[in-house]
Amino acid sequence: MKPEQADILTIGDCSIDLFMRIADGSMQEEREADGQTKVFFYHGSKIPVEDFETSIAGNSLNVAVAATILGLKTAIYTETGRDENTVRLIRELKDLKINTEHVIQNENTPTDVHTIIVFNAERTIFSYHGKRAYKMQNWEKPKCVYYTSIGKGFEKFQEQLIEYLNNNQDILVAFNPGTFQMKAGLIDLKPFLKVTHVLILNKEEVESLLGIKTNDLEEYHKELQKLGPKLTVITDAENGASASDGTKTYDQPAYTDPRPVLDMTGAGDAFAASFVAAILYGKTIETALKWGVINANNQIKEIGAIKGLLDKKSIEQIAEKI
Repeated sequence: MKPEQADILTIGDCSIDLFMRIADGSMQEEREADGQTKVFFYHGSKIPVEDFETSIAGNSLNVAVAATILGLKTAIYTETGRDENTVRLIRELKDLKINTEHVIQNENTPTDVHTIIVFNAERTIFSYHGKRAYKMQNWEKPKCVYYTSIGKGFEKFQEQLIEYLNNNQDILVAFNPGTFQMKAGLIDLKPFLKVTHVLILNKEEVESLLGIKTNDLEEYHKELQKLGPKLTVITDAENGASASDGTKTYDQPAYTDPRPVLDMTGAGDAFAASFVAAILYGKTIETALKWGVINANNQIKEIGAIKGLLDKKSIEQIAEKI
């Protein structure tokens, strides 16, 4: 029997994340003139770890989990290693009722692992990305494709994906580029931007991609939309988020509550998944922005990338009050 049509098919690398929360005072912190913060310790020393835990993760996985918790039918296409970590990935995804038919295991390579140091609520990620060969799969046509972080050599697969999307123009296309895609730059991303409906970036990524810097967010949206996306979304940490459909720009302040911030990991994925889910549910852009900032806020109050994710009812109750 064929699986049900997915509301969202996420595409991108998955990993096991190893979180180490470092005790206050165990490392030194130094802020530079440009606002960047350096954290350092003495080489050869022992650093006390206050909390340690592991979790399935990766941008595509985080979004798939968030969308599932929000009540959508979700599938994932990812290339992994063939080891115990992938066994865990598949088991936990299946437990969440996420379609794992296209979790493709590759012989003789380990599953990606990220070691994440959490200090003063911010995180530094040491990431391992195995060499993968993404290629089009015979998946059931989804309502939405969410394309995100994959490793080096993504260009060939991206060409195949563009052809597929051009042949299936009723699919909503959401794009949140990852590290290697951003490093490739605008020339390599332009072809995909032309088939993108919803582009989600943070402010720093926009400035890097466009090569400009301004305080005028509306200008950023205009420049991004010249590249093809129909709806552009820019997140800006504690300043909230904005979105533009080409005729109007919508602003949404960040949402917070009295609980302390524990870990920023997964905030962007929680926002993006919630925004796209709201659009699929037929909500307005204003509501989609609210869903995004609410789920992002709840996510950063927990350690890890998925522990703080909210369901649809919880988000809707909070959205009515802000």
